[in-house]
Amino acid sequence: MKTDEEAIVAEIEAFSAAWNKGDARLTASFFTENGVRVGAMGDRQQGRTELEAAYHKLLHGPFAGATVRQERGSVRMLTPDLAVWQGGLEILPNGGAPMRGHVVQVMKKVNGRWLVLEAHPKLFPPPPRA
Repeated sequence: MKTDEEAIVAEIEAFSAAWNKGDARLTASFFTENGVRVGAMGDRQQGRTELEAAYHKLLHGPFAGATVRQERGSVRMLTPDLAVWQGGLEILPNGGAPMRGHVVQVMKKVNGRWLVLEAHPKLFPPPPRA
C-alpha cells in the first residue's frame, strides 16, 4: 500500500504523462471538480471545463509537441486529506530551448485519490545572454 506521499508523487508523474500525450481532458482530470490553476502568464481557470479548455489551447497551441518533466519535489502534509506538493519543472518545446520553472500545488484527497485543488506553475525567465 502506498503512503500518501508516494500516491501524490505518482499523481504528479501521471499528470506529466497526460500532458506529454497532449490530452487536455485527461490532464484536467487531475484536478478536483472546482480546482483552480493560476498559470505562469497570469491566466486563471476554475473547474474542469475551464481547465480542459485552457490545456487544449496550451497543448495544441504554443506547446504542441512539447514535453514536461517534473521533479519528485516535496510533499508537506497539512491534514490527512490536504497536502502541499512543490517541485521544479522543465518544459522541452518542440525545437525550442528548455524552459524551467517551479510549481506549488495544494492537493486534496478525494475518494482515495490525491487531486489538485489549486496549482500555481511559474516559469523562470531565460538566463541573460552573454
